[in-house]
Amino acid sequence: MMSRHFSRRDVFLGIGLTTLVPGMARAVLPTGAPERYALDVFDVGGFDPVVRRDADGRITRHNLVFRTLALETPRTSRLLDDVSGSMLGELAFRWETGMGPQSLVMFSARLADWQYVALAQQGRGQNYDEFLIAVESTHGSLRRREAQQTLVADYRITPSGGVLWNRYTA
Repeated sequence: MMSRHFSRRDVFLGIGLTTLVPGMARAVLPTGAPERYALDVFDVGGFDPVVRRDADGRITRHNLVFRTLALETPRTSRLLDDVSGSMLGELAFRWETGMGPQSLVMFSARLADWQYVALAQQGRGQNYDEFLIAVESTHGSLRRREAQQTLVADYRITPSGGVLWNRYTA
């Protein structure tokens, strides 16, 4: 029977490999489900699923405009700062109109850029601020309540950068 003696270096190397390597692997691998964010906003002014860019790749037009009450602007700004550039499993916006609840949900979304206009602070009699964001997503759904029915417009971005729409009533 042969016995093996381990040097101090071998022992420390073995301890390091069994404790450090799994920890480093966990730090690199994604943990849990993708993040989901939902914002309750005052109103959505416009949405286009495609972020428009120039020949150099710079954003030429933000594809979503929404409004928040002035008291919500700081919280919304912090959230947009936190998620900027990150891949999100879901980014949703909800708002109420006289007809009922409305929503926009974007899946596999990445917030590329955002800015806001402080309309409430400009003395124009507005109680809201406006956000312009450029958010890329793979697919999503816009649900609007109108005249006793819910209109749904699902979209999917094609590999060529176009949009396929599926509209129906729910």
